[in-house]
Amino acid sequence: MSGDGILSKIVRQPAVARLWSDHALHLFAADTPGAGAPADLDVRVNDMSHVHRFEQTVPWQTREDFVSAAERRLAEGKTLLFTVAAADGPLLGYGLAHPNSEDTTYTHVGQRVLWPERTATLYGGYVHPMARGHGLHAALQLARIRYLIADLGMRWVVSGVVSTNLAALASARKSGVRPVALLRTRRRLGMARMTAERIDPTFDARFVDAA
Repeated sequence: MSGDGILSKIVRQPAVARLWSDHALHLFAADTPGAGAPADLDVRVNDMSHVHRFEQTVPWQTREDFVSAAERRLAEGKTLLFTVAAADGPLLGYGLAHPNSEDTTYTHVGQRVLWPERTATLYGGYVHPMARGHGLHAALQLARIRYLIADLGMRWVVSGVVSTNLAALASARKSGVRPVALLRTRRRLGMARMTAERIDPTFDARFVDAA
């Protein structure tokens, strides 16, 4: 049966997934600044003039919601927003980072990870449809990594990618990060077994929910 068959759709239902499911999340990390984004790419950090050039391209995110969320995050002072915009056009891409993260709960696997000191986490990410297919997502990731390590002195920069997001997995491998851990959660009749495989022995995060 194809991945779009009836059985496949049934097992993706939230109620069924809580009873019977298998989920995996890859953790990628960088500990060197790398080359960064191309020199001709104008990446800004916390630049509201870029934020206000956001265009709605999906039903679930309006311009007003995006701008208000960005204003709230920047006011809290815990999040960095990296953006790229066309010279006289819309916001082309963005990505978020949280320096000095203490812990993260990855809802896809339901596992909480405690980070070593001076760890930054990457999350969020969007590329405008008109800019896709040109490596902008990877370039933004490279820019975030370089800024967080070279400018802010982070020891680790970490991102999590679900195993089913093949495009994000391919992009991660082009973005100066390496696999450091694999988190898995297996549910059978509501009972969850959580495991964490440490791929890089130098990556000293604590997987507090894993068996």
